[in-house]
Amino acid sequence: MHAASKEFGQEQQMNWIATSYLLGFTVTQMLLGKLTDIFGRQTMFNSTLVVFFVGTLWCTLAQSMPSLIVARLLQGIGAAGRQTVGLIIVLDTTTPTTRGTWLGMFNMSLSLGLAIGPYIGALLSAHATWRWTYWVTLMLNVVMFAIAVLFMRFPPKQGVIMDKLRSVDYVGSIVVAAAAALLCISIELGGEQYAWGSPVIIVLPSSTSISSPSGTFPFAVIINFVAGAALFGSAFYLPKYLLNVKNASLEQSGIEMLALNVAAGFASVGGSHLISRTGKVRLVGLAGAALVCVGSAGMFASNQTTSASLALILSVIMGLGIGILYQLAMVVGPMSVKPDEIAGISGFLGFVRTLGGTFATALLTSIFTTVMKSDLEGVLPQDVLDTGLQLADNHALYPQKDSAIVAAMVKAFHIGYIPVIAISVLYAVAVAVLHKVDFVVKRPAAEKAAD
Repeated sequence: MHAASKEFGQEQQMNWIATSYLLGFTVTQMLLGKLTDIFGRQTMFNSTLVVFFVGTLWCTLAQSMPSLIVARLLQGIGAAGRQTVGLIIVLDTTTPTTRGTWLGMFNMSLSLGLAIGPYIGALLSAHATWRWTYWVTLMLNVVMFAIAVLFMRFPPKQGVIMDKLRSVDYVGSIVVAAAAALLCISIELGGEQYAWGSPVIIVLPSSTSISSPSGTFPFAVIINFVAGAALFGSAFYLPKYLLNVKNASLEQSGIEMLALNVAAGFASVGGSHLISRTGKVRLVGLAGAALVCVGSAGMFASNQTTSASLALILSVIMGLGIGILYQLAMVVGPMSVKPDEIAGISGFLGFVRTLGGTFATALLTSIFTTVMKSDLEGVLPQDVLDTGLQLADNHALYPQKDSAIVAAMVKAFHIGYIPVIAISVLYAVAVAVLHKVDFVVKRPAAEKAAD
């Protein structure tokens, strides 16, 4: 984002490169569950891959910031289908007893992608051009599309295409998409372009409302929201700490994030295995929340003198907890509804996880910039303080004030981890009050005979 916005001379619009992608991703997630029921899993999966291809190709060829922002919006729409419909396919092709394991593998692939992708993108931007990030993504998308066409086999949905189009609730879809967009935009703009208490930020989210079934499902919504917040929150704060406070290199920061995401992937698989072997869904969830609490408390106590090895250990602990949290979030949702509602609910809960991540990123950004402005007021000129996160990235440009800037960043970092600890406690409470999710494991006949 930095390289692209700098090339176009539009650095003040840099956040919209991410926001437009997130907007397309979030809004589309709300609709995909129903659309896959109408048009079929394979049709929607392949169609969204085509949309993602077009959006990515547009990104590589963009010659202005507005063009790149629109291309990223289109790319986000396609990416939502790739992830959400992929999840629905996993749910369709597995049984309740094997679902946890395959969801764990699904989460591991996402974790590895989150670990490797930004690292490769940063290297390409630094040593080649930011456009190569999208060229590589384009090549991978072609491989994915070929695999889907050659090996994915789902029976086509019966019926005439016009009947299918008439069955779409267009008014409801527009209302849902508008509600999701307003929520996403309000969270993204809050604390940055508008104050959190401004009329714009208050009116946008209050214009929306989401209702959900009673019973276990509301707690499943909380669990998914918190899981997304924990994942995105750690992805925001850990690199900030390593790059700005510890002055780590891009490669060192990449290794730390790789450790967190790999740990999350393995914990997701391990958590699913424990659930399938013991049936103790709530106990596994509480263990994940405890790990996030421990890792967050350790990071809360860290400062510029904390050793790299300790930071790595804390990253792994956080990753293990986040992996379990994310795994349980995917398992609990389908257990809370009827089988014919799984696709629609999966899309909705995907939206909730993304919303949680968006909220966490916006909240932590606001905390970071507010604390730094407050502590450095009078130390640096106001126009420098107004650069927000860019001040943290460029603090070496002010060597005479560097110690004060680093001290302010450490304080902001510590205060920012308080809500991370709080959301892990909220997750634990939501898991503890779940009911009818633990189950008795049915042992195979061969094992019973051996006894």
